[in-house]
Amino acid sequence: MKKKILFFIILLGLGGLFALQSCYKDGTFVTHDAFTTPTVTAPLDGATVHITGTTVDLKWASTNPDGDAVKADIYFGTSDKPPLVKANNSTLTYTVPVVLGETYFWYVVMKDANGVIVTSPTWSFTVFEPIGIFVGAFTADEPAEAYSYDVNFTKTSATTLSIDNYWNSGWVGIFTLNFTANTYTMPLTVWGTYSGQESGTIDPATGTMVGNYTIWHNAAVEETGVHTYTKQ
Repeated sequence: MKKKILFFIILLGLGGLFALQSCYKDGTFVTHDAFTTPTVTAPLDGATVHITGTTVDLKWASTNPDGDAVKADIYFGTSDKPPLVKANNSTLTYTVPVVLGETYFWYVVMKDANGVIVTSPTWSFTVFEPIGIFVGAFTADEPAEAYSYDVNFTKTSATTLSIDNYWNSGWVGIFTLNFTANTYTMPLTVWGTYSGQESGTIDPATGTMVGNYTIWHNAAVEETGVHTYTKQ
């Protein structure tokens, strides 16, 4: 029994020696260095990106000690598990189409000449949209009447908002925002026997809007005053 055990140990030893020798070539141990773990260069992880066009350049850093050519698979999209958008990219940058207001996720997989892969963390960025800060729940104040109520603004285009409760009457109005002059207007709008008009200024940093309004009822002025919209 002891001889059988010894025989198996010898076989295992020989197998290990063969595996070890298979890692050598002409007596020299050959190693292959993979790409370093990619690090993000731009946009930085979690950044808000201001753009003038419709694309963003993804950039990252990764090196290979063996001097292997760059080969990167790029995953990109609005899901936190983005799909593959480009296989075997030959540079450390890639241009992607984006939409204002969207948050995007991306990562890269680097592959060396021997097929060894290194995967980056998943990064994200948000594309800045000027009108975005004015979307959502606001408090509408009428200082002269010492009165306030809730309204909600919904984006209808890159420069327009729909208000759902104008003058606390459930009326719908459209505000057009000018991000160059930092002003807004609501053109003359009719709700049955009432009509209204408003214009004022906007603060893109806080989302606050302040403007003068006039309400007519059966063509007669019903009320004039100041509206202050403050984001909740």
